[in-house]
Amino acid sequence: MWVGIREMGRLMMPRWLAASAAGGGAAWLLNLRLEARERWRRREGRIQEELKAYAGLDVRLSSDSEAKELAERISRIVAEKSSFGRVAMLARDGSGRMVVAGSTGMDEATVKALDAWAREVAIERSGGCSFGVHLSGQSFGVVFEKSPLEVEYREAIVIPLSTASGRMMGALAVCATGLLGLRRSVLTRALEPLEALAVKVARSMENAALAERLMRAERLAGLGMMAGGMAHALNNPLTAVLGFAELIASTSDEARVKEDAGIIVREALRMRQTVETLLEFWRPASQGDELVDVTALVRELSAACVDTLESRGVRLEIQAGEEDSAVRGNRHRLRQVLEHLLNNAAQALARAAEEGVVGELVIRVSVSCQGQRMHVVVSDTGAGFRDAARVFDPFYAVDGAGAGLSICYGIVREHGGEISAFNMHPHGAAVAFELPVADLNAKKSGVVVETEVEGVNV
Repeated sequence: MWVGIREMGRLMMPRWLAASAAGGGAAWLLNLRLEARERWRRREGRIQEELKAYAGLDVRLSSDSEAKELAERISRIVAEKSSFGRVAMLARDGSGRMVVAGSTGMDEATVKALDAWAREVAIERSGGCSFGVHLSGQSFGVVFEKSPLEVEYREAIVIPLSTASGRMMGALAVCATGLLGLRRSVLTRALEPLEALAVKVARSMENAALAERLMRAERLAGLGMMAGGMAHALNNPLTAVLGFAELIASTSDEARVKEDAGIIVREALRMRQTVETLLEFWRPASQGDELVDVTALVRELSAACVDTLESRGVRLEIQAGEEDSAVRGNRHRLRQVLEHLLNNAAQALARAAEEGVVGELVIRVSVSCQGQRMHVVVSDTGAGFRDAARVFDPFYAVDGAGAGLSICYGIVREHGGEISAFNMHPHGAAVAFELPVADLNAKKSGVVVETEVEGVNV
């Protein structure tokens, strides 16, 4: 049928009564059929116009700010061209969680309900998503929990933005009264343009992420080769400087000469540490093959440094669930990543305190598992990165800001993970990395995980 049952009934009753009174049943049926066909043509015309508008939509993006602008633009165009007046687009933020990036026509309560739903939903599941009632194609119907003050439940249709591998990067969400009560065939036809748009947007987001990853890898590979060459070139003369300075400091009888030689030794040792950092970035150590419980490792580090941080007025918050967070790799190297991130956050807060930044000094560490990936986010309430896009460059790191983050990049990558840095609103910075979760069967095979607690230099 071209129209829904309720719509047909609404059209039939008054006309049936009129036709019965006039005796024109055949003419009435013909008129009803023509009217239904005209409605179908208008509906098809709107769908074709909608598809044409989506086909001409530029969905290319290259930054987080462009992603937000794209979400607002897509929401606005969908509200204008489709049958749905309330539209939102969800996307991952820097920490990997889905949030409402842009919306049109939606009230604040519905946006909050979408945000709450996005926080709870498993955004990456093997075998597909199971967070709602499957309607058609990629679309799912979702009913949100209502507050005590609400009379009716809120309904939405969610269309995932999935990569070619099936990973969910975001979603389109549309709302309208009685959506889920419409006839399935009518709803399916109305959603076809949106599903085509979802595929287009998902491919654009995936391509942008791949391009950014490739560009960063190429840039860091070039910088790494340069860093390795510089490190080797500096190492021999630095060894000579350090050796002669130590010799002068140990043999001279003049206090001034001994003091100056001691300064040379101290600064030469700092330079050697910088050289070792450059060498480590250029040629990272090989990955280990032990089972590491990341949540336990985070709690160990927090226990080791919480007293020192509290003495400086810094509060350390750990947010970790009970789900399994074991990964395979080198425990010492992964601990080194967390130590660098905690030290970097502590240094950022120290600078913020010296500059008189108003607000509480807090470091937050969250650990969560989403599908087959384990996510860790270390954030602080400091002033933020000067240039978040360059914090993993080795030459950016050694100039004082973001020290050690280039090493973190190499360690995470050698473990098959991804790492990113971003500034938070209204202030603060965060570094997020994700690693593949270890096979649970391997954990049951008797592999022993070390649990010793070492000191953390914060």
